[in-house]
Amino acid sequence: MKTMTSFGQDVRYGLRQLAKNPGFTAVAVVTLALGIGANTAIFSVVDGVLLRPAPFADAEQLMMIWETDRNSGTTREPASLPDYHDYREQSETFASLAGFAAGDVNLTRAQGEPLRLPAVSSTHELLPMLGIEPILGRTFTPAETAPGGGNVVMISEGLWERLYQRDAGVLGETVRLDGITYSIVGVVPDSADFGMLQVLGSADYARGYADSGGRQEVGIWMPLQQGVEEWTRDTHPMFMLGRLAAGASAEAAQQELAAIAAELEAAYPENDARGVHVEPLAQVVFGDVRPALLVLLCAVGLVLLVSCANVANLLLARSAARTREIAVRAALGAGGGRLARQFLVEGVLLALLGGAAGVALALFGTDLLLGFAPSEIPRLDAVGVDGRALAVTLAISLAVGIVFGLVPTLQARRIDLVSGLQSEAGTARGSGRRLLRSGLVVAELAGAVVLIVGAGLLMKSFWQILAVDPGFRAEQVLKAEFQLPPSRYPIDFANWPNAREVHSFNAALVERAQALPGVEAAAISGSHPLDQGFTNSFRIVGREAESAGFAEISIRQVTPGYFDTVRLAVQRGRALADTDGTEAPPVAMINEAAAVRYFPDQDPIGQRIAFWGAERRIVGVVADEKIQGVTAAAPAAVYLPVAQAPPFGSEVLLVRTGGDPGLLASAVRAAIHAVDSQLAVFGVEPLQETLGRSISRERFTMLLLGAFAAVAIVLAGIGVHGVLSYVVSRRTSEMGIRMALGASRADVIGLVAGQGVWLAALGLAIGLAAALAGSRLLGSLLYGVTATDPATFAAVAVGVFAVAMLATVLPARRATGIAPVDALRHE
Repeated sequence: MKTMTSFGQDVRYGLRQLAKNPGFTAVAVVTLALGIGANTAIFSVVDGVLLRPAPFADAEQLMMIWETDRNSGTTREPASLPDYHDYREQSETFASLAGFAAGDVNLTRAQGEPLRLPAVSSTHELLPMLGIEPILGRTFTPAETAPGGGNVVMISEGLWERLYQRDAGVLGETVRLDGITYSIVGVVPDSADFGMLQVLGSADYARGYADSGGRQEVGIWMPLQQGVEEWTRDTHPMFMLGRLAAGASAEAAQQELAAIAAELEAAYPENDARGVHVEPLAQVVFGDVRPALLVLLCAVGLVLLVSCANVANLLLARSAARTREIAVRAALGAGGGRLARQFLVEGVLLALLGGAAGVALALFGTDLLLGFAPSEIPRLDAVGVDGRALAVTLAISLAVGIVFGLVPTLQARRIDLVSGLQSEAGTARGSGRRLLRSGLVVAELAGAVVLIVGAGLLMKSFWQILAVDPGFRAEQVLKAEFQLPPSRYPIDFANWPNAREVHSFNAALVERAQALPGVEAAAISGSHPLDQGFTNSFRIVGREAESAGFAEISIRQVTPGYFDTVRLAVQRGRALADTDGTEAPPVAMINEAAAVRYFPDQDPIGQRIAFWGAERRIVGVVADEKIQGVTAAAPAAVYLPVAQAPPFGSEVLLVRTGGDPGLLASAVRAAIHAVDSQLAVFGVEPLQETLGRSISRERFTMLLLGAFAAVAIVLAGIGVHGVLSYVVSRRTSEMGIRMALGASRADVIGLVAGQGVWLAALGLAIGLAAALAGSRLLGSLLYGVTATDPATFAAVAVGVFAVAMLATVLPARRATGIAPVDALRHE
């Protein structure tokens, strides 16, 4: 009881001490809130994305199985359906193997506009293999995933809530997708997302809605009912996911499937140069984002250290002012343990106040992070300031509080009671205190330098990315995507390109779009300029044997107005024309990359290439488009008239206007619905926004690290100012005497500034060395700049030194204002 009473007294006394010094308390709490809040927010993201266990059992046993192509050097290609059957039947290292493909579907409703929904078509093994049970109903049966297996679907939990308000009677209800009626047999929990968007985004093609932008959530699950007659061995539209058998390893699975792939290559000409690549699913889903998140976690840890060093300096200054109080309490009988407990309570109270403010900051900061986080970061729905994050915050606060409690405790042990009682300021072997305070400032500067170097490298890298010419002009272009359902726009590959319904729709839509006020050009394309689309094998007529080993070429299906709409320059020959219709001789254009790669010593104009059973004459060469991202080299590509290519359903309308393209959004939607009111229109946005989102991950990392660096350098500057102000206050007499003996203002300024120079130089040296050692962590995040870029390191050195010198101005000016008489009276 006595202990509890004494503890309560310590808490009340500590609160009174903090209330008596509101300026000190406010500065310390805000400083701690910045460090703790930033750590809580970033930890919440890292915890939700990387640390939390997957919502299904034994996730480490899940493997993506990619096909590879030695001709193109690609290692993450989807598979053919016959290959999938062969792997599933022959493999012994996998307990289960599932196949799936991604696409979009149009959901039409009795009321309201049609909805475009991301969909997954899968074999019946997929969800049971993941260990995911439906919230309602059941998964697909083997019979339902066979050709002609019936029109059944499962819907996502989100769609169930959105359209059916979580009504348990949804089972057996019908839903109309792409003009076909399906029966709902189950509701899949949102946790069933095993990283679909990241898998698609990692693929070399068949990326589905990964290139549509934004965070795509699967809304419809359909049985994969295609047969080998439809998906032949020379087409590769599906992905394979497997669960290792008990005792099997990824290496053993790789060896086994590689042997099967070699047998398939020997047996089937379509499998020439094709192999297999087994990769942990976790590597596919998290591999691209893990480095950036870990860099941010390390950076925010540095911010916390800088914050703590700053508050520790404040506490040292405060403990100097409390020397007389401590001496009086010690003279009255307060033992070392009693004083230590009091200081510990005060430190913990201060840290808890900072932690509480940090949580409030983290709640706001986490929402802000999620608002502009790139879509390729998985599991963002699991991110939040929850119990785990709060526990980490509490642990950090308590640790910081204990450390802060030790600072005045250690100083109290060094106080001389006689001098402490004689002077209000007292003494506590000031040289030791000054050395500690200077060391903390050096640490602050070093941490700030590391952060600023990282931010500078990322900023320079980002500017390099912005300077890349994507090959097209996104300014003043609006895009609108849609999916033509095969039930109303049939795809007859036996008679292509005579798809009358598709061609009629395209012609009508382009005509309407061109008639809109302010539109300068309009076109329809199978893929927008930042959508990778798909690839296909081809042959050069007259060079069949040589070109049989060429890598697949990117296919771009466009109407003739595409090149004017996106300002894609025609380098040689002519552009596609309206006369290149269904009945006209097949033609094609290629890009510069294809011309250099496949026709290095001859003019490609007039040459013929063959694929899809037809020869096409090359009529022109266009500039390269960065269709695989602005940081990737432009692939070889061929441009085909939409009228001469088989329709694949997914299309995008592009319109160029003389003004703000966003103002055309509603008119473009209306134009599409005027041609077909049942189409769901999505991805309606200026192409400039699509281009900006393609580099959102780089922008996200740069902005966060830049913000952390700004906080660190401000705190470091405050630290330098605080130390020099303390020096001036402690050396008032000395400076007054110096000036009385003839020292000039410049001499006094030099005395104070010299200490600032030494602090800045030492902090810079340590920080630059640490930044140089740790810069390799940024290697995978940089583009067009090395991790040891001399210009960046030099700029940071100059900038930090300038900030440190700026922080010396006020203390130096204050020192020159000391009157010798006042200084001697102080003495």
